[in-house]
Amino acid sequence: MDLAHIISLIGGVAFFLFGMETMGNGLKSLAGNRMEGILFRLSSPAIKGFFLGILVTAVIQSSGATTVMVISFVSAGMMTLTQAVPIVLGTNIGTTMTGWILSISGSESIAGQLLSTEVLIAVFATIGALLYMFTNKNSTKSIGLVLLGLSTILLSMSLISDSVDPLKENEAFQNILLLFENPILGVLAGIFVAAIIQSCSAGVGILQALCTSVVIPYSVCLPLILGIKIGASSPVLIAMVGKNKNSKRTALVYLIANVLTALLVAIVLVPINAIVGGLSFMNETATTTGIALMNSAISIVGMIVLLPMSKLIEKICYILIKPDPSESEDLAEIDSLDENLLDYVPAAIEVSRKAALKMCDIARKNIFRAIRLITEYDKSKYQKVAEKESLCDKYEDKLGNYLVKIGKNVMDEKQQAISSELLSVIGDFERISDHAANIAENAEEIHDKKIVFSDEAAEELQLLTDAVSEIINLASSAFVERRRDLAVKVEPLEETIDEMSKVIKNNHIERVQSGACTIVTGFVYSDLLTNFERVADHCSNIALSVLHSYDLNAEGHTYVAQIPESPEFRQNLEDYRKKYLFTIPKNK
Repeated sequence: MDLAHIISLIGGVAFFLFGMETMGNGLKSLAGNRMEGILFRLSSPAIKGFFLGILVTAVIQSSGATTVMVISFVSAGMMTLTQAVPIVLGTNIGTTMTGWILSISGSESIAGQLLSTEVLIAVFATIGALLYMFTNKNSTKSIGLVLLGLSTILLSMSLISDSVDPLKENEAFQNILLLFENPILGVLAGIFVAAIIQSCSAGVGILQALCTSVVIPYSVCLPLILGIKIGASSPVLIAMVGKNKNSKRTALVYLIANVLTALLVAIVLVPINAIVGGLSFMNETATTTGIALMNSAISIVGMIVLLPMSKLIEKICYILIKPDPSESEDLAEIDSLDENLLDYVPAAIEVSRKAALKMCDIARKNIFRAIRLITEYDKSKYQKVAEKESLCDKYEDKLGNYLVKIGKNVMDEKQQAISSELLSVIGDFERISDHAANIAENAEEIHDKKIVFSDEAAEELQLLTDAVSEIINLASSAFVERRRDLAVKVEPLEETIDEMSKVIKNNHIERVQSGACTIVTGFVYSDLLTNFERVADHCSNIALSVLHSYDLNAEGHTYVAQIPESPEFRQNLEDYRKKYLFTIPKNK
C-alpha cells in the first residue's frame, strides 16, 4: 500500500464523515424541530419512549443528536431522568438504519444488481444538486442536502474500498486483523475509532467499506462493533459538560447501555465457545449486509433485555453521579404528596402547604444566588441557579396537579381559601425562579463580555437590588409566617421599585447617549431592570394572596383597588420612597 493509496484512504474517510454530517443536517433541517416536539410530548410511558427513540434516531440518522436533544430537555426540567432512559435505549436501535442503507448498494441482491454504487452516486448527486441549487423551498433544499450527503457517503465507500484493495494480499495487514479476534483488543480498537470519528453509524459504515475489499471474518467484526458502540458515546459525554446533574446522568445512560450490551454478548458467547467450540459463521467472511445484520441484532437484543432494567440503569447513574444532600432534601416535600391522602382533605392540604413553603424557600434563595452572580460570577453557582429553576418547575407541576385533585373534594370555606391561595402563589414562586435564571444569564453575559458599568450605574443597580431583596424577604416571610403586618408593606415597596426602575432607565439612557456607557452595556442593564421589576410584581401577587386570605368575603379586584387608599399604604409608600427612590444619585 503506497502513499497514493494512504492519501486516498484518508480522503475517503473524510468524505464519509462529511457525507454523514451533510445528510444528518439535511434530515434535522427537514424534521428536526418536529422531532424535538414529538420527543417532548410523547416521552411516557417507557415503552412509548423506547420506540420514540428508535423512530427519531432512524429519521435524523444520529443517536448522538437524539440523546443530546434529550439531555437538553432534562437540563431544562421538561423531562425526568426516568423518561429519558428508555428514549436513549431506543436510539441504539435507530442508529443501525444507516448500515442497512449502505448495504443495499453493495449487496448481490436484485436491488444491488440493478442499482450499483456508481449509478446511485450519479442519481443521488444529480437530483440532490438540482433540488438544493434550483429550488427556494426550505424543505425541498433539505431533501437535496440529504441526497447529496448520501451520494458523498457512497462515493467515500468506493474510495475507501479502492484504497485498501492492495491490502487483501498483504500478509502483515491480515495478521493485524487477526489480532482483533482477541475480544479485548477488538473492543479497544473499536472504542478508539469511534471516539475519533464521533459516530457509531460512521464507524460501522467504514467497517462495511473495508469488508468489500479486505477479507474480514465476523469474529473480528463483532468485537469491533461492540467497541464502536461504546466509543460513540464520546460526543454525548462531551454534551453533558456544563449541564446539571440529571443531564450528566442522562448522558451516562448511553455509555452504560452499550457497556452492558457488550457484557451481555460476552456472557452469552463465552459459554457457547466453551461448550461447542464457537459458532461456525464467525469464521466466514463478513459482507456489508452481514455487518448491518450483526449491528442491528446486537442493538435489538441488547436494548430489549435492558429496557425492563431501566430502573437499574437509573440507579447506576445515581451511584456514579451522587446527588447532593440538598438535592434529596429539596425533593422530600413533593415526594410527600401522597395520592392516598387526597381523601383526607386536611392532611392533603397540610402536605401541600409544606411543599409550597419549601418551594418558596427554593425560589427565594435562587433569586439571591442569581443577584450575587452579577458582581461575583461563578460557573458552578450559575449552574446551581439553573438546577433550582428546574426544581421549581417540578414543584409547580406536581403541586399544582395535586391541589387540583384536592379541589375535587368537598371542602369548607377555609380549606377552599387555602387551596386557592396555594394554587395562586406557586405560579408566582415559579416565575420568580424563572427570572432568577434570566438574571443569571445576564450575569454570565456581563462576565463573558467583560462588561463594566459606570460608577453611577453600579450604584443605582445596587440600590435597586437592595429594594428587590427586601421585597422578596417581605413577601416570602408574609407567606411563610402568615403575617399581615409584613404583607401590607409589599405593595407600596413594589410601587416604589416601579418608580425607581423608570428613573434608573432614564438615567442610563442619558449615560449611553453621552458615551459614559456603551449600547451593549445599555442592553444588559435594561434586561436586569426588567427582570427586577417582574420579580417585584410577583412578590406583590404573593402578598395580595396573603392579605386576601384574611378577608375571605372581599371581592378580589375591589379589595386590590382599596389598598392604595389606606393611610397604612400611603405611610409605607412615603417611607420606601425616602429610603430608596429619593436616594438615587443624580447624573453628573
